[in-house]
Amino acid sequence: MALPSLSTVDLKLLGVFLAVVKAGGFAPAQAALNVAASTISIQIGTLEKRLGVVLCRRGRGGFALTEDGRRVHEAAQALFAQIEDFQARIGGLGGGMTGRLNLAVMENLITHPSFSLSALIARFRDGAPGVRVSIDTASPARLEEMVLGGAAHLAIGYFPRRLAQFTYAPACEVVMELCAGAGHPLFDVAEPTPDMVRAAEHAHRGYVSTEQTPDAHRGFVFTAEAQSVEALAILVLSGRYLAFLPTHFTRRPGYAGRIRPILPERYAYRSSIEIVRNRAAPVTAPTARFMELVAASQ
Repeated sequence: MALPSLSTVDLKLLGVFLAVVKAGGFAPAQAALNVAASTISIQIGTLEKRLGVVLCRRGRGGFALTEDGRRVHEAAQALFAQIEDFQARIGGLGGGMTGRLNLAVMENLITHPSFSLSALIARFRDGAPGVRVSIDTASPARLEEMVLGGAAHLAIGYFPRRLAQFTYAPACEVVMELCAGAGHPLFDVAEPTPDMVRAAEHAHRGYVSTEQTPDAHRGFVFTAEAQSVEALAILVLSGRYLAFLPTHFTRRPGYAGRIRPILPERYAYRSSIEIVRNRAAPVTAPTARFMELVAASQ
């Protein structure tokens, strides 16, 4: 792969490529790029010729990156992150903060009783009106990928594994309770026993390994898994599984009489929600300011 020089056209084509990958294909990217899929195909073809590699496979089998495509995607994300950092640094020379703040957060955090991400964004925006804010939600594994790949400057979520590439700082805590849904054999049992709980079928978060769960939970029989809290709640509401759900989720009015905690005095526990950034990425002024606001909210 040889790229003699990087031109404005190359940057535009790389931007198109990033949009296509984010959307998951040419057709889905039409709305974001405001051009027809045929035009996007020509632009990606031009970029492939420019780089001398095939970036993706497209056809009846769907859209998929090649190995070269994945490498170019990672490099392009890093490149645009560096450009944004440059813009933020230069824009700040005049006294006003500029640039971007790309946030990625875990789903269902909006209902947390004491951690208001909306209020934090409001305070950030009031102090930095020149900064463009972007926010997205994703699973913990995807949050890590977004930060490492440069798609997000910061991520807020539950990170059961520790990666050397990240810095971690506390954001808030959530209380997790073992829950049963209406129709489950234990839902109407006034005083279920630990033996009853162990004999039941359980569902768990697929991104949490057995070693990352509290000791009291390791004897459970897991026969289902989910990658999000909402998906886990669907399994609980089926009346066939027990699972741990955050109280700020289950206390919502729509779940009254449909989900109940099981032996909270024995099984409930606190889980840390953290804000992470890529240790190798430059700390822009917007990133530093937002992290300060999160720290001050503790």
